Amino acid sequence: MSSSLAAQLAQNTSLNTALLSTSRRKPTESYLFPAAQASTHDLESIHFLASSAFLQLKSVQPLCRKYESALFSDAVKDVDRTLLSKDKNDELDRNLKDLLRLLGPWLMEGMVGKILEWLIRRFR
Repeated sequence: MSSSLAAQLAQNTSLNTALLSTSRRKPTESYLFPAAQASTHDLESIHFLASSAFLQLKSVQPLCRKYESALFSDAVKDVDRTLLSKDKNDELDRNLKDLLRLLGPWLMEGMVGKILEWLIRRFR
């Protein structure tokens, strides 16, 4: 491998590699699940739960619809914040903050717990 290709690959390496590695991770913390069960739920299953819960939320809080693409689409399953530009991170932070404000009145509803689990695990 040429040194320039190696440099390019190293530049694109996630700063979260150590956190994302399953072999060196500490036990998964969870808003929804007990510690013994938390690590058995991967991001794909959490995304499915959150997406279903988000459908419920949209029916009672239509203002949440505008955050669907930015926070619940299939495309965001692979987003790594450490590789995003400052502008993109700022936009993501605004979307998260605004959605969290809308979740407040529904916090005791089960659907919101699933949504929070996704937001915490995916976007930290």
